[in-house]
Amino acid sequence: MTLMAGIVLAGGMPAEAAERHAAPCPASGRVTQDFGPAPSGFHYGLDIANAAGSPIKAGLAGKVSSSGSSGALGQFIVVTHSDATKTVYGHLRKRSVGVGTAVNGSTKIGEMGATGTSDGRARLHLEVIDGERVNPRLKYNCPR
Repeated sequence: MTLMAGIVLAGGMPAEAAERHAAPCPASGRVTQDFGPAPSGFHYGLDIANAAGSPIKAGLAGKVSSSGSSGALGQFIVVTHSDATKTVYGHLRKRSVGVGTAVNGSTKIGEMGATGTSDGRARLHLEVIDGERVNPRLKYNCPR
């Protein structure tokens, strides 16, 4: 789903205002799937593709609250931020930080990969949880 100027996002903030206040995107690359309806059901994250091994940064300060492997996400990291929101980073090739590690926005937390349920192309699956899963663009200024 592509956001258009004037659309109001969760929290009552217009899309363009949310992006002005958003942190840098945790990864560089091309968005291959946005938050929203998808053929296989609702997609609760933002998928950003780039070369395998591309660095993934925290984007925002926080503390690593979970790190491991799951079937769908593959290798993943969860960072909890000071406002209690959480960012989930999935499909990682490598995790560079462990549980309890304090990170700032520029901390490299891992590398882009294709682990978990994947079509084999490297990407970052980025989710934001603020009581419920919300559009990551509310927190991060990622490419269109």
